[in-house]
Amino acid sequence: MSQPAASINTKLIDSLAQIILSLTDEEQQLLAQKIQFSSLNSEELQHKRQVLQHDLSVGAEQLKNGNYTDYDESSLPSLLETIKMRSKQRLQQEQI
Repeated sequence: MSQPAASINTKLIDSLAQIILSLTDEEQQLLAQKIQFSSLNSEELQHKRQVLQHDLSVGAEQLKNGNYTDYDESSLPSLLETIKMRSKQRLQQEQI
């Protein structure tokens, strides 16, 4: 006689949890990325890659032209707060 589906799923989840917990930090990050982007097709991934490459090129050009801001001990906390605020806003927008 076969086991009920719930017990099989529980065993599977327990096994997966043990495997995930045994991964290194780098492996866990890679797994998280795979899970996060698993629904994207190759065209979407290629588009995201192109956007990232463009953004990096723009940033490199800005750096080359001196278009950047230096931060010191007194201005760094303000920058960190701005980053946190923008990150929270971005997460909220993505959840909508």
